[in-house]
Parts: sequence; structure tokens; C-alpha cells
Amino acid sequence: MRRLLPDTLGGRIVLVLLVGLLGFHLGSLWLHQTGTEAVLGSTRESQLAERLATAKRAVAELPQADRDRMAHALSSIGLDLHWTPMATVHLTDETSARIEAVRTRLLELEPALADRGMRLGYADEAVDSSAGAGGNSHQLVGALQLPDGTWLNFAAALFRPTVVEHATLLSTSAMGAGILLLALLVVRLIARPLRELSIAADRIGRPGPTLPVPEDGPREVRHAAQAFNRMQARIDRLIADRVQALAAVSHDLRTPISRLRLRAGFIEDQESQRKIDADLDEMEAMITATLAYLRGEAEQEQLRVTNLAAILETLCDDATDAGRNVSYDGPSQVRLACRPIAIKRALANLIDNAVKYGGAARVTLRDHGSSVEVAVEDDGPGIPEAEIEAAFEPFRRLDPSRNPDSSGSGLGLTIARQVAERHGGTVALHNRPSDGLVAILTLPRAG
Repeated sequence: MRRLLPDTLGGRIVLVLLVGLLGFHLGSLWLHQTGTEAVLGSTRESQLAERLATAKRAVAELPQADRDRMAHALSSIGLDLHWTPMATVHLTDETSARIEAVRTRLLELEPALADRGMRLGYADEAVDSSAGAGGNSHQLVGALQLPDGTWLNFAAALFRPTVVEHATLLSTSAMGAGILLLALLVVRLIARPLRELSIAADRIGRPGPTLPVPEDGPREVRHAAQAFNRMQARIDRLIADRVQALAAVSHDLRTPISRLRLRAGFIEDQESQRKIDADLDEMEAMITATLAYLRGEAEQEQLRVTNLAAILETLCDDATDAGRNVSYDGPSQVRLACRPIAIKRALANLIDNAVKYGGAARVTLRDHGSSVEVAVEDDGPGIPEAEIEAAFEPFRRLDPSRNPDSSGSGLGLTIARQVAERHGGTVALHNRPSDGLVAILTLPRAG
């Protein structure tokens, strides 16, 4: 079946249009034929009712001796008439829905037929029908009572009840809707590879394994899927190579730092020893922050429900024990599905920035039900509005005038935002009306 499909996207769309047009054309021909037959049938019905009314008047005006001869003279191929003193048509059922529909149609076309009694039935329902009940199904038989009580018997060819009005319009609408649904289904099938490609593209950079895009569909889509899979393989290879390089760099850099720290312990000048240890601490912190940032995309920490309040209390207590001015305000328990290690790193960066550049950190935790908000305020000089977004750029150092004695890698806010976005949240900075800056971390709570 696939061999019959065009190989290009444009060819398949043209095929869908051609199939739709062909279906609509065939349906239109069928509707035209059906409508024509309905019009012809309605014309025959009108002629039959008119001929019955005319024959009834003509026969009733003649003497009884001439009535049967006149009835036979008025007969034709489609209508057999004969006169009898008593009705020769004996019907077992004169009240069926089909018969009543025929009676209503005849009286609608020729009201004069209702002057006297009317007996109606189909040949297959008549007991004494001369044609028998076998092969004349739908042949109408009946009798019209004349003013003097005699009967004009008749047998007519095929007679169907009224055609439902607006049937052509309804059929055309139904046919058009069916073709539209079929076209939508086919186009959806054609566009499915493109949807899979867009889903795979949106998945790049997110946690979890990468899956190749199926390389099927039209030729253009296959080529795009192949190019995407090659690009995705190159990205995975680059990330894997970078992780390996980071592991090697981490090991190679920490080893000489440990040797330098050991050698610094043998220096007799305490002031020089303190400065060397501080420089080594700064180097190690910078390496740790850089590795944490570059390793962010490759981390596979699983989500688990964690008490966010306990993490904040631990961070604030540790900072206080280290002699820093840090306080916590919030509930003792706020449960949240998150990656605890990553969240702890992000919160530690925000608190460390507040202490480093603002001299103090006031941490506030608020649970809003659908989301959780952590605000970290400091008493520093703040950040110019034009520089707030730039503060999140990797390795971007804030204005040294905020704190000339501070040091850092310029990755604290970058890592915090990276972690927040991986959780579907945000990190925003706002200058306080008075001196100081507030960093707000918002995390949504999963359903």
C-alpha cells in the first residue's frame, strides 16, 4: 500500500485533495440521479392521482351499462381500471403505516378522491389480487366508491410515499462533512512525523534519555528526521565528552590544590598561610561552582517529595554557625516534589549572594498551595535595573562596588535559575524600595 503513495509531502497533499474531489464528484452524481428519480416519481404520482380523479368523475357520469367499458378505455399500461357493483379488492390490512402514507399522498395531490370511500393496499397484501401475492410487491391496488355505491377498481404500477423534503441538502452536507473528516484524518497522519519531530526537538536539553525520531513519512520529513537524529547524536556525544573532560579536570585540579594546601601548612608566617588558604578555598569554590553549572544538563537526580522548610532551616543554621547574619521565617514543613540536591544548591547560592553582597540574608518561605515561594532579602546597594537580567549570565561578575572584598565565579544566580527552570519555576530579582535586593524563587507544586 505504501508503494502507491507519493514519496513527497506535496504529492501526498495533492493525493488527499484528488481523493476528496473524486469522492465529492461521485457523491454529487449519485445525489443528482437520486434527485432526478425522486422528481420523476413525484410526477408519476401526480399523474396517477389526477387520472384516478378524472376516471372517477367520467365513469360516475355514465349509465352503469357503459361504465366498465369506459373504465377499460381509460386504462393504460401503468393503470388498470374496471367498474364493478361491489369492490373486488379485499384487503387483510388497510391501516398499515405504508398504506396510510400512500393514502395521505394521494389525497394531498388530489383532494377530490376523498369524496367517497377509498380502499387501498399493495398487491402482496391483497387476498384476491389477480396478480397474486408473489412477484408484484409494491403494486398498488384499490377501489374508489362512486356516488351510487358502485366501485371503480384500479391497479397501479410502483407507487412510493412522499420523498422527504431537503433530503438532497442533508445528503450533500453529510457527504461534505464525511469527506472533510476523512481529509483531516489523512492530513493528520501525514503531519504526524512533523509532530514527533517537534516533540523530540522540545525534549533536547531536558532530563532523561534522548530518543531518535522515526525516519518515516514523506521524503522531506525523512530527510529532516535523519538530520535531526544526526544532530541529536552529535549533541549527546558532545555532552558525554564534556562530562568526561569535567571529571578529569576536577580530579586534575583538586590534586594540586590539595598539595598546595599541604605545603601551606609548613609556612611559619601565619598571615601568609591564611592568605594562601583563602586563595585555595576560593579556587576550590570556583571549580566546584563551574563544575556544578556545566554538569547541570547531565545530572539525572530523580524527583522525590522533600521538606523544603527543613532544607532552608539547615542552610540558615549552618550560615549562622559560620558567623553570618542569616535568619529564617516560615513554616516548619512544606512538602514539595523536587530534586533536593539541586534545590539545596540553588538556595545556598541565593543565601550566599545575599550575605556576600548585602551583609545579611533574611529568608522567607511561603506556601501558596499551587506553588511555593522563597524570598531572600539583603541590605546591600541593590542592582541597577538595566543590569538585573545580565546578572543571570554565566560568569558575569556583579559590580565590585557592591562589595570590593567579595569573590566568586559569577555562577551563583545562573545555577539558581537553571535549577528553577528544570523544576518549571523561576528566579527573579527586585530592588527593594529602601536599600537592598530581594531574590524570589518560585516553584510550582505538581498535581
